[in-house]
Amino acid sequence: MSTEPSASTEASTSPDSLRYCDIVMKGGITSGVVYPPAVVELAKTYSFRNVGGTSAGAIAASVTAAAELGRSTPKGGFNRLAKLPLELGEAISEGGDSLLFSLFRPQKSTNALFRVLVAGLGTKRLKALRIILAAILNFQGWAIIGSLPGLLLAYLTLCSAAGVLFWWGLFCALILLLLGMLILVAVGFYRKATNAIPANGFGLCRGLIEDAGQIQVLTPWLSSLINEAAGKDPLGPPLTFGNLWQRDDEEQEPKIDLQMMTTNLTTGRPFRLPFVENIFFFDPEEWSKFFPTNVMKWLKEKSIDAEKPEFEKLLRLPLAKDLPVVVAARMSLSFPILLSAVPLYARDFGRTSEADRRPQKCWFSDGGICSNFPVHFFDNPLPRWPTFAINLRPFHPDHLDKPVFMPTHNVGGITETFTQFDQGNGRERLTGFVGSIINTLQNWTDNMQTHLPGYRDRIAHVSLNEKSEGGINLNMPPEVINELGERGKLAAKLLTEHFTKPAEEIELSWDNHRWVRYRSLMGLLQKMIEEIDFAIKNPISPDCSYTDLIDRADTVALNSYRWKGSKQHGFGRKATQELRRLAAKWQALRAKDADATFTTGVPKPRPELRVKPRV
Repeated sequence: MSTEPSASTEASTSPDSLRYCDIVMKGGITSGVVYPPAVVELAKTYSFRNVGGTSAGAIAASVTAAAELGRSTPKGGFNRLAKLPLELGEAISEGGDSLLFSLFRPQKSTNALFRVLVAGLGTKRLKALRIILAAILNFQGWAIIGSLPGLLLAYLTLCSAAGVLFWWGLFCALILLLLGMLILVAVGFYRKATNAIPANGFGLCRGLIEDAGQIQVLTPWLSSLINEAAGKDPLGPPLTFGNLWQRDDEEQEPKIDLQMMTTNLTTGRPFRLPFVENIFFFDPEEWSKFFPTNVMKWLKEKSIDAEKPEFEKLLRLPLAKDLPVVVAARMSLSFPILLSAVPLYARDFGRTSEADRRPQKCWFSDGGICSNFPVHFFDNPLPRWPTFAINLRPFHPDHLDKPVFMPTHNVGGITETFTQFDQGNGRERLTGFVGSIINTLQNWTDNMQTHLPGYRDRIAHVSLNEKSEGGINLNMPPEVINELGERGKLAAKLLTEHFTKPAEEIELSWDNHRWVRYRSLMGLLQKMIEEIDFAIKNPISPDCSYTDLIDRADTVALNSYRWKGSKQHGFGRKATQELRRLAAKWQALRAKDADATFTTGVPKPRPELRVKPRV
């Protein structure tokens, strides 16, 4: 690897003078403002080979990959990315909303619901009152109807009552008026929510609105930003995964590999983007409500069956190399209720009749539902370059003065993170309990992964005040956005320092990381080889042995996954024999010397080597 560039080196430094790295970024809606300064800082020392993220992390990952591709362009690359935090905090009109807020613009049908939601953002002070007033203002018709009984009682009181009865009547009228308004506004809110949100793809905002004018909205803005970062025409053909890969065939390593996560709610499982298999269809008319004109034009032209559609109104998605990056980013970003889910179609081959096997609608929502921090992306048993990860989390109660944390020694970062949900009044404790259930369902795999050796030492943790920073706080002021950006920059500096300094100067160095990964892997590999040898050596009666399965004749039953021919058969037999000889050699060495093992003193907690499906 080359030497570290000087501190004055620009982010647009030639990749030839840089080290390689991968980066994975966590989801968190507006928390993603942490990432641009972080990747710009990392880009001074590293060239990004693999980039991944979920939800808001998918936006950052998309733009990072595009910036790496356009690194040498004058207006693109990381120079374009460096301007982003300032732009997001700028007001789009004098005294108006910021660009960040305007990106999440609702449809007309969901605008009233969105305004009530926004009223609840920010500090807890008078939060309930703000929500009630916003609901009354945005559901005025229902409020007026609800107030009529109270107004009628007030009128009758004014006309016919006197003395104590008069004041009692006015008091009852006021109570009836307020209760009537609140009840009818709640009914109106419920009716609107249960009709408008499902009709809008189960979200308040689609990311694209008609007649937006000069106001920038999420998906067109993101599409233009990705193109600009890549050095392309903002309104021209969209950047594709093939543009990033720059390879002639699938056997070659991609120049830049970008991956994101989305969740298919219809089949109840996550999918990695871009899709490996071409099993999904899209409805061009439906998708025109989600993606801008230049993207839709490209999708229709590059569809696999564009010239001869297999099904009426539906086109098959383009091949992975032709899929626009912005499409994958939008599918990963579909934060439930705030952003609409994206519809695709797939055939249900579990149905009996061919008519029922026609493509069925599949709703794709936020990738963070299943994996909000896919730190396992791009993992190799023995890494050739580091895979960095930036985690977003609440402040630790004992370290409120440390908004950025990274372990400094091998057992650092191993402790559990405690969520004290059982605090406050009954309502707060109950909502905390439910929230912790959802958080556990969503993040348990990621949380366990981040504690493993060889993982925890490459994660920089950025703390956020959930009440006012990141998350669903769409209206963060410029100073807060800048502050979060500074935390991202500091996280990048810590990562760079840890992985560029020599092992003599810092405990958690790049060499230390590689050594931890080697020790951990070899312990797992030894255990697996021994278990394989034991299973082959000790069949249970009346089962035939694995050796018999390997060497059975072609005429013997069990016809699935046959050897391709005698050469593959011979290789399989010899390779299995070699594996067993290796297990026997290791066992013989251990019989002579108890220390002849990889499993003693391995890094903890000990991971598990197992076969699992690739998401």
